[in-house]
Amino acid sequence: MKSKFEEFLDAGCGMQDDHSRFPDIEVPDDEKIWKGISAELGKTRRLRTGLLSAAAVILLMISSGVAVTLIINQRKAVTLNYSMQNVSKQLGEEENFFRLTVTQKMEEVKKSGVNSDDYSEMMQQLEQIDSQYATYMNDLQVLGNQPKILKGIIRCYEMKIRVIEKTLNEIAKNKHNENENHIL
Repeated sequence: MKSKFEEFLDAGCGMQDDHSRFPDIEVPDDEKIWKGISAELGKTRRLRTGLLSAAAVILLMISSGVAVTLIINQRKAVTLNYSMQNVSKQLGEEENFFRLTVTQKMEEVKKSGVNSDDYSEMMQQLEQIDSQYATYMNDLQVLGNQPKILKGIIRCYEMKIRVIEKTLNEIAKNKHNENENHIL
């Protein structure tokens, strides 16, 4: 003998499948609903996969850029650490003399009290000379002791000294002219 509760459950919780009691109610199509849900999940997965792919590409580009920058900086550091001292002691001493002379002349320019804008042309010329110097140093390191390379390096130092001396002469002329104008 069944209890009323068991009969209720067997009867489908009081619902009948033939919809005779509520003819206007639609029965949802479970299969269609689950297909829609799985389609939406597929879109989300494709979107997530696309975003991860884009992130991976961006990360790869950034890491490549960093690697290239490090390689370039390492080459510059190697070039700066290499000097004519590596070729011979005499050339190293000569290079040290030129470096000291350039440093002293630059200190004179700075101590002159002239605005840095007034000698910006000099700085541009020195940058060009430094670029050529770096090329010679790289060639010296790669090709070794070549007379043309060594002459080019010495010429770079001489050109730097000439450019700085020219600027110092112009500064002196300008100061002299300013003094004469104040006297008159």
